[in-house]
Amino acid sequence: MDEKKLLVEKYHLIHENNAWYSDRENSHKHLIFKDVFYERNDVMGLLFRINKLCSAKVKYFRANISKFEPMRYDFKNGFISVPLWDADFLKHRASGFILDFRYLQTITVYKDFIALCEELESYE
Repeated sequence: MDEKKLLVEKYHLIHENNAWYSDRENSHKHLIFKDVFYERNDVMGLLFRINKLCSAKVKYFRANISKFEPMRYDFKNGFISVPLWDADFLKHRASGFILDFRYLQTITVYKDFIALCEELESYE
């Protein structure tokens, strides 16, 4: 199965009116992306949109994804390597730091994101 479809299934997105929506229990239905965005973007673009990450972060991680290992947390085995579509975390290979997509959401000031990138690159 196509990785984009696996990503959509993981997040239980609903397709209607040429768009993809999240309609989770105890929350309002909201637009995640339109079909045009889905068609034009790769798995990383979709994953970062679902996680509400800005284009600067998408651009940085696209250019440097080989320096990171996609991971998710398993309660029995701890952090495990997974394909990018299934990731909740990115492990920086050189430093061992594990970045949570929720943590990346909290970085809203561009200078703070640049400082994080410089910190990671100092380990390479």
